[in-house]
Amino acid sequence: MSTVYGLLYLNEIKYDDIAWTMLNAGRTIKVIDTGISIHSMAQGDIDRVKELLTGDGIDVAITMDFAPAVSDACETLGIKYVSWIYDMPQQELYEKQVGNDCNYIFSFDKIQIEQIKEAGGKHVFYQPLATNVYRNSGLVINPEDEARFSCDVSFVGSLYNDDSYGDVLGKASDETQSEIEAIVNSSFGIWDGKNRINGRLSDSAISELWKIYGGNDTDSFSMDKDTYLGARLFARYISFLERSCILESLSDYDVRLHTNDTSISIPGVKVGGRLSYDEELPRMYYLSKINLNISLHSILSGVPLRVFDIMGVGGFMLTNYQPEIEELFTIGKDIEVFHDIDELHDKVSFYLANEKARLQIALNGYKLVSEKYSYDRAIESILAKIG
Repeated sequence: MSTVYGLLYLNEIKYDDIAWTMLNAGRTIKVIDTGISIHSMAQGDIDRVKELLTGDGIDVAITMDFAPAVSDACETLGIKYVSWIYDMPQQELYEKQVGNDCNYIFSFDKIQIEQIKEAGGKHVFYQPLATNVYRNSGLVINPEDEARFSCDVSFVGSLYNDDSYGDVLGKASDETQSEIEAIVNSSFGIWDGKNRINGRLSDSAISELWKIYGGNDTDSFSMDKDTYLGARLFARYISFLERSCILESLSDYDVRLHTNDTSISIPGVKVGGRLSYDEELPRMYYLSKINLNISLHSILSGVPLRVFDIMGVGGFMLTNYQPEIEELFTIGKDIEVFHDIDELHDKVSFYLANEKARLQIALNGYKLVSEKYSYDRAIESILAKIG
């Protein structure tokens, strides 16, 4: 009998590309909407997942990102659980379930791999993210798409403009405010492969900020508090500053921002709402002369999914530097990078003025990710590693 793979949807994550790829390869796969949160560790949710997996005769369960309740269900049933991580940090990776024997955890970030192992992960592997060559090859552009999406520069993503930083700063002591400002000022607009946000807070500042967030020293909290604060406070606020500043500074060009919060106003920037992942986003990426990626500083070395999505439809990719980019791509041939905001401006100006060079890099990038970083290759690599 063939192996039956279950692709589990969680309330926060519904992802079709794996199912599409495995079906095309002739594998037996069932898509299961669990109806539970990725954050859940409740016994009722564990029992629900066990019932769903048993009812569909699943041999291997698969999710994007790690779900503790799914892991506990698989551990009890004695089936393998594959989680492919595309967030960093993911808080659930710090829960005790990460040590379950059933887990086969694949991460896009090499530093995160070491963190997972330190947290107790037994079967942990490196796996870059991927692109869906089947969906990409079916992309059709019509005149309406050209009128709607064509632009000089685009960025698709959150601005993290919820002002949680302002709330915290207003409650923090002068000493802690000084520490926060030092971290923000030394990180803003610099992408040199160094971790500039973690390990810099004093113990007293960590304790104070943790209490402001509503925690206390007796809370059972599996993620290191410095890591948590770096991801939830500093990385998001720095990204808000960087993304807003960069977009406004490019406003002499035709710049588009697509984000969840359409109330955002940036002078000179056209703001649009969220785009559908399968239909609208590929058209936006293809029709933008330059696509920007501005990573959260909490992603320490890996290359985020947005890069593969853009390159996979033939979009020109200009991204901040990440250490693993040089391992996956040839800079200046397949992809372009910036290390600071001045370099970003220089490269935007150059590539808008040099269409031939821009289109050649976009074509090279499309060929490379289609051949080396397709879901076909990634899934085969994952299944080989789980035996």
